Amino acid sequence: MMRGAFLTIVLWAIGMVAVAQQLPHFSQYMLNGYLLNPAMAGVENYGDVKIGYRNQWSGVEGAPKSYYATVHAPLNKLNFNKSASSVPYRGKNSSKEMHKNYRSRSLVTPQAHHGLGFTALTDKAGALKRSDVSLTYAYHLPLSRTTMMSVGLTGGFSFYSVDQSGLYLTNPTDPTFMGGDYYRAKPNISAGAMVYTKKYYVGATTTQILQDELSKEEGISEQDRAYMHYYVTGGYKVVVSPKLSLLPSMMVKYVPPAPVSVDANLKVLYQDKVWIGGSYRHKDAAVVLAGINVSNLLQVGYAYDIANSDIGRVSDGSHEIVLGLLLNNRGKVFCPASM
Repeated sequence: MMRGAFLTIVLWAIGMVAVAQQLPHFSQYMLNGYLLNPAMAGVENYGDVKIGYRNQWSGVEGAPKSYYATVHAPLNKLNFNKSASSVPYRGKNSSKEMHKNYRSRSLVTPQAHHGLGFTALTDKAGALKRSDVSLTYAYHLPLSRTTMMSVGLTGGFSFYSVDQSGLYLTNPTDPTFMGGDYYRAKPNISAGAMVYTKKYYVGATTTQILQDELSKEEGISEQDRAYMHYYVTGGYKVVVSPKLSLLPSMMVKYVPPAPVSVDANLKVLYQDKVWIGGSYRHKDAAVVLAGINVSNLLQVGYAYDIANSDIGRVSDGSHEIVLGLLLNNRGKVFCPASM
């Protein structure tokens, strides 16, 4: 076996062939919009910390497992009684007061402000692992008294590795495998933009802009590179009553030359504290969602994916959990509407 051919197989397994999804998927991206769009850095009135874990295709040996930690916060944000994606009330916990405040216009003209963020993410499948570390800057600019626009840029590094001890070799003496584990470090850039109010948001993101090749070895095809991913997301909060809200949202994803992927989601939110809902990913999975805002400091979300593709025949489903911390939450916000 030639070394170039071996690396082609390895890179295909990592997901570097263009028709495969190269970035891990998270069913609760609505709970952490910053994970998809750098323009959301600093969108809230508090420091937003999220820790997530996803066990994909449970019961399948070597199936992907993903972990992440993100943190982002605003700088010089003055309009603390209003947030783009939060229910903006200050210290009054009654559902009638929340409803009244949500319906009313903000009393403070929004000001431009900055946002900073940090992401650490690891995705592991069998012997293959990818880790990302990145920093984000975003700028938020008012378009009107009620509408904001933000743009964000993320820069960092992606680290790819293959643990050869986790591979089954038909010929252990093959010189291809005598050179040590596969390891590559590549720069990574993502950019995004978003328009939002306290009732809705619409955003667009491009990731892996540099499209770096993962190997210069002979025999590696042009497809063995990091391909750009394109996302369009949007959501709207419908206040049905003082205690009940609906949160429909959607994500459209395109990774050329693969077909366009569409996620449709709906959450039912009670008193801005407890939610249940569902999501449908076309030709992939149906998702059950549930969570609770324990306080104005802590929130917990859970998702269970039921695959409707061929992998569902051998998988017990996918499990995902997210823990969130709302630091310096002066407005006592319980529920980000982008959930």
